[in-house]
Amino acid sequence: MKRSIVMGIACLAAAGAASAAEPRVIEGRAKVASDQEVRLDFPVGELEIVGVDGDTLEIVVEIRCKGRRRARCEDTAEQIELDIDESRGTLYVEIEPHSKWQWWDDLEIEARVKQPADRPLRVDMGVGELVIEGLAADLQVDLGVGEASVDMSVDAVRSVFLDAGIGETELLGPKGWVRDERSFFIGSESSWRDGPGEARVHVEVGVGEASVRLDG
Repeated sequence: MKRSIVMGIACLAAAGAASAAEPRVIEGRAKVASDQEVRLDFPVGELEIVGVDGDTLEIVVEIRCKGRRRARCEDTAEQIELDIDESRGTLYVEIEPHSKWQWWDDLEIEARVKQPADRPLRVDMGVGELVIEGLAADLQVDLGVGEASVDMSVDAVRSVFLDAGIGETELLGPKGWVRDERSFFIGSESSWRDGPGEARVHVEVGVGEASVRLDG
């Protein structure tokens, strides 16, 4: 059974007189134990994750409405919640809709996460753009459709595996670009091993692009 350990989730709603273009903002933070993995579930939008010193995870989510169905979209946006829970040694961070996302195409969701750099991270994302930088621990990414870009220090990494079911993979190692392997002319895989660090990086994209750059 999950035990909620949210340290401070704040919802900053725009005042009634404010412009409808102002975003709904949700913020959350939680301590991450030294032996915990963080699992982040993000449905759709733009997600940026930056590795930081310390043991505190912080997340800021901005939700905007676009298009003609603004009233219905705003109703949906108000139902979205940020949930942070702990279970069996894992810290779960989830963006939870209380609808079936029938208006998801009218929403613009952007999230910025400060992740303790030395804690392992798993990201499950549906559709969108994912950017990760500055981590130094195991990383696993599963993105349905979109682009995933990872930038890490080569000194922290032991191995990298990239897979795009339909699309491209790009891997820049310490000696230059690593040649990818084509799969049925529509998919791509790239891998690198025997690095000096401990982190294992695994990025899978169903449709789109997966790229990793290892900085010297």
